[in-house]
Amino acid sequence: MNLKTYLPSFLYSLVVILATSITFYGGYVHSINKVTIIGWLLIIPFCVFAVLFAKKYSYNSHIGGKDAVKEGLKFIVYSTVILVVFQAIFFTVDFKAYKVNFIQTYGVELAKAQIKNGNLKITEAEIPGLISQEIQQVTLFKECTSIIFKNLFLGTITSVITAVAIRARLRG
Repeated sequence: MNLKTYLPSFLYSLVVILATSITFYGGYVHSINKVTIIGWLLIIPFCVFAVLFAKKYSYNSHIGGKDAVKEGLKFIVYSTVILVVFQAIFFTVDFKAYKVNFIQTYGVELAKAQIKNGNLKITEAEIPGLISQEIQQVTLFKECTSIIFKNLFLGTITSVITAVAIRARLRG
């Protein structure tokens, strides 16, 4: 197997890992959701890059539609594996404690606001039970599953669209 096929996956994963680490450990935790969304959106240009990179270096500038989709899916699978390993380590070391602390600190205020607005149908006496239930739902399985499904969903769509665009450009 050609090691060049791993390069786009490695670069994408490195960008996402660095952005997440700088945001979390640099004191910009309030922006972690924005960084996550930007990371998912970066799948699109990196997937296109992966397909074009494979077209140039593995297929001598002639790639079929099936092969283009296959290369895009390789990119998605490799980068997803790298990001799941990172998330498992990151979650276990620091992020779980942060999420639990956030729920314990701000959860009561948020629940009271939701009750006041009529969005939450419980009494204030039931809030501690709700908080403990939310804390129990903070699991490594949930974190990794969300990465897998979001990456595979967006990556598959991007791979197919990229393959179609490359084939249409070759014909036109």
